[in-house]
Amino acid sequence: MTEPVPMGEQSEAERKIFEAARDVFHVQGYEGARMQEIADRAGINKAMLHYYYRSKEKLFEAVFRVSAMKVLPTILGIVRSDAGVPEKIAQIVHAYIDLLSKHPHVPGFIIQELRRNPGRLRRFIGQQAAGVFDQLSGEVDAAVDRGEIRPIKPEHLLANLIGLCVFPFIARPMLETVTGLDETAYDAFIEERKEVVTDFILHALKPT
Repeated sequence: MTEPVPMGEQSEAERKIFEAARDVFHVQGYEGARMQEIADRAGINKAMLHYYYRSKEKLFEAVFRVSAMKVLPTILGIVRSDAGVPEKIAQIVHAYIDLLSKHPHVPGFIIQELRRNPGRLRRFIGQQAAGVFDQLSGEVDAAVDRGEIRPIKPEHLLANLIGLCVFPFIARPMLETVTGLDETAYDAFIEERKEVVTDFILHALKPT
């Protein structure tokens, strides 16, 4: 697997190619993207594109890894911290929504790739996040045993966290249409989600 060149070490041509590819792949996915379109957007010829990235797959791999790394390190840092489960939930929700607000195309891009090539994300997560879910699972079970939160399977808690944070970004056009919110109002709605989602999950976890 070819590692992406760090952005600070790329040539100007590489930077333009990468940024063009990122924009095209994020919107059109792997199947819809065309190397000629990427070359045109980068302002180079197709031969130069293939010189730096020998194939569409290698270029996509570089974009995928960098896109996933926009979100993963921050979330992993929170999970690996010494904070309690309720604090981690609040921190993850706030950090996740902040990151997705800065990179709104990333969730849909990753979901498209999950359908096309699920093994890629499994390998990537395995490399970057080994043992993280086991840690979170153990902490959730311990919090349940101490009576701090009501019983819940860690898998469901993780799915609730991801789903409640990601869905408004993936479904933005639909939700804007249904709610009548314009772009500014929807951005404010996304900002409000940080507290709404945190309160919703923590309230659901309160012991009975």
